[in-house]
Amino acid sequence: MTESGTAGRAPRSGSGCGTALGVGLLVMGGLFLGVNLLGTRLALLLLEFLPTAAIWWPLLLVVWGLFKILGRLRTGEARFGILEAILLLLLIVGGTALTLTYRVIEGHGLQFRLLEMSRLVEQHSGQFPRRVFVTEAAVSLPASGPVSVMISLPAGNIVVGATESAATPAEIPDSPEGPPDAAPADRRAGGAVRLFKRVWAADEDQAAARAEAVQLTVGPLDPETREFPIRVEDFGGAEIALELLVTLPAGVGVSAISESGSVRVDGSFQEVEAQTSDGPIGVRGARGAVSLRARDGAVRASGIGGALTIRGRRAPIEVESVTGPVTVESEGAPVWITGAASSVRVRGRSAPVEVSRSTGPVEVETRIAPITLDGIEGSARLHSEFGPILAASVAGPLRIQTGSASVEVLEAHSEVEIAGDGGSFLLEEVGGPVTVSSGRGEVRAAELFGPASFSGLAGSLTVRGFRDTLSVDAEDVRVEVGTDALGGDVTVRTGGANVRLTLPRAGSFTLSAETGGGDFESDFALEQTTTDEESRWSGRMGSGADRVTISTEGGDVILRSGAEPGRPEVP
Repeated sequence: MTESGTAGRAPRSGSGCGTALGVGLLVMGGLFLGVNLLGTRLALLLLEFLPTAAIWWPLLLVVWGLFKILGRLRTGEARFGILEAILLLLLIVGGTALTLTYRVIEGHGLQFRLLEMSRLVEQHSGQFPRRVFVTEAAVSLPASGPVSVMISLPAGNIVVGATESAATPAEIPDSPEGPPDAAPADRRAGGAVRLFKRVWAADEDQAAARAEAVQLTVGPLDPETREFPIRVEDFGGAEIALELLVTLPAGVGVSAISESGSVRVDGSFQEVEAQTSDGPIGVRGARGAVSLRARDGAVRASGIGGALTIRGRRAPIEVESVTGPVTVESEGAPVWITGAASSVRVRGRSAPVEVSRSTGPVEVETRIAPITLDGIEGSARLHSEFGPILAASVAGPLRIQTGSASVEVLEAHSEVEIAGDGGSFLLEEVGGPVTVSSGRGEVRAAELFGPASFSGLAGSLTVRGFRDTLSVDAEDVRVEVGTDALGGDVTVRTGGANVRLTLPRAGSFTLSAETGGGDFESDFALEQTTTDEESRWSGRMGSGADRVTISTEGGDVILRSGAEPGRPEVP
């Protein structure tokens, strides 16, 4: 018997789709409504909620599972509708994305970036005004003996200047709120420290309490290690932007480390070390060794008197005028080096490298990024698997190794050696010996003044103008060679490819050619000898001083007479 009021009513599915959809709509509607009404405060809440959501979101799956189990016990049914499956998939994908995002932030040390975002949101809200607190301290260093000043900042900008240029005080880089106050002109001879603490807070008391949580400690000098510490410690002062201005005597060693922020060191310091994870680094005028390490910010070093070492990940690197050896490691950002007076060594994975106007030896190794040399007075050794290589005006020996890339050598004054598996190779105006192993690549060469040797498996070879001996040993490589003046022996051997050779009309050489079945055509009067397997041609022009030898197993041979010496006419 049907109970009153239940006739015609559809049975409940027990799947929970409606409930899940309702909860989802409530959450989404609440977020959109909060953005419209609360604006900036909701954005701050979401930034603060990110770590909690990334860690604890799987609890929603646990609650959902309990809900399904209880529904099964209560109704005896636990259906799983398609809408509920979609919501579950969205929850898993969204939660996984949250977790991965937070892991990336945590793994790269970007927590300070979240705080910076919070500060910017507060600043633009107009509800939290900025207040600046300045802490000053004097630096007292001994007049004699080596001293290393160790500067550390949890997050913020560091600027280090030398007292010898105190008349022109250094400027701290502008923050999002504008430039800070200028440093005092009357610095003590030992040095001075000024710490700018920019605080976002609703009232003066709250701002002062936050600023007080950031402490500056200066000294004392350790008599054994000769290290003088300058430390800034944060004891819980959140949402504070720090900028540290340090003035030190020229000649001391400087080590400046900021976890997140910029570091700048100007002055003739004896030794400089700078490090930051997220922010630019600039060093200028150091007289001794310099070591720089950055992850994401740009790095610039100029006027360095000692050795320079830079390690960057995604940091563009610019180097200018370095007296000592330069060593650079970069993973995914460009590197520019100019005016190096000693050796240069660069290693990178996908980092474009450009070295110019350098006098010492250069060694560059990349994987898929381009390499450019211009105005190198020393030797050069280059390696790039797939990135293009351009070497212009290299005075010393040049060695290039590549997998499959384009290589251009323009105006090399010494030995050139190129080895590759494929790609294209261009050589123009080479004064020393040339050795090219092209694999399956295409080679073009012009104006070779030293002995040249070419080898390859497939592709093509074109040589226009050579003044010394020439040797070609190739398999399936089409060869086209021409010169207006012979300066040595010419030997060309191929497998099944064609050979075209243009020689001077009034030259003096002894020619010998043989083919294994291909056609033969010559502008010179030659004597032919034919056997069952091959045909041979031989002849003598002029005094026959140079020897020209051609051998091909199945290709055609074409000999052409070119222009008189001094009037180039090459193919």
